[in-house]
Amino acid sequence: MIMPDIESVSDKYALQKKSCASAIMAVSVGIILLLVAGTACFYLTVRRATVAPVDKLAEALSTIMGTEVTVRGSTAVLEKSEIDELAVVQRKTQAIVKYETSWLGSEKILIVRGDFLLKAGFDFAEGGSWEILNGKINGKLPQGKVLSVEPIGDFEIYHSGNGAINRLNPQDHANAYNHLKKQARRDAERSDIGREAERVLMRRINDRMNGSEADLRWSKKTLP
Repeated sequence: MIMPDIESVSDKYALQKKSCASAIMAVSVGIILLLVAGTACFYLTVRRATVAPVDKLAEALSTIMGTEVTVRGSTAVLEKSEIDELAVVQRKTQAIVKYETSWLGSEKILIVRGDFLLKAGFDFAEGGSWEILNGKINGKLPQGKVLSVEPIGDFEIYHSGNGAINRLNPQDHANAYNHLKKQARRDAERSDIGREAERVLMRRINDRMNGSEADLRWSKKTLP
């Protein structure tokens, strides 16, 4: 009779035991992961369902404005001076002006052009408050407006002309440049960039509110 190798049987048994333990461990880890994932999904689902609309509004505004918007009762409140200006739109533009002066019947002239970067948005220095009324966002927002007009590079001289006794000088160039910057701002304020800023802000709020219909009332506009 051939006797089994005791050491070989023992090693085989130990290997089977180890494999069984590994399988049990893998199943246990899988079950734990499923439970964690299920709990997380349940929590998120319940949380989304139970978060008050005004809390969602405050969170959306906080994210967009980059500052804290708190909830007081049924109202989302931005404290005064928490944020000064919020730029949401920028675009490039060009301006051209004719600068001329006359002295003793002698005229000098400069026609200059320049490129500018416009930024438009909102002034929230006075703060604000908003609520959810009949399922819609209700409250006032400041008017969208031009926040800055910055030159891009140097201005270009289209034409320059000296008078017989009235000659162009560096101060004339400085004056022409100042006129050019003022013209660029006037052109920007007469454009639709302020209204575009309002549309962009409204779209961002709606997106953050998961498509909730905003019914924000813009503050009364004053023409420049």
